[in-house]
Amino acid sequence: MYDSGPSDAELQAIGLLRDDVIDRSDFEVWPENWLPFKVFSEVSSQWRMGQGGPIGLDYLAVKWVMSLMKVKRKYEVLRAIRIMESSAITQMSKS
Repeated sequence: MYDSGPSDAELQAIGLLRDDVIDRSDFEVWPENWLPFKVFSEVSSQWRMGQGGPIGLDYLAVKWVMSLMKVKRKYEVLRAIRIMESSAITQMSKS
């Protein structure tokens, strides 16, 4: 979701085009992760920014979306979202 992949210059250096490496495959979300994934997707533009880029999600937005979606197990969903958040920050910092 957040891996930018190689640059155009890196691809050109080995004789490839962007279309040669774009992953258009589907992915599977385990049933127990579906609700956290849906919430995460809804807040995926709500990042708190620091000098070096995203530092974390805006948890007020997360709370608001969970309220709108009538999430019952808020703490459990938040824990799963924090794992996705950490992974996304790691991927975005590589770009």
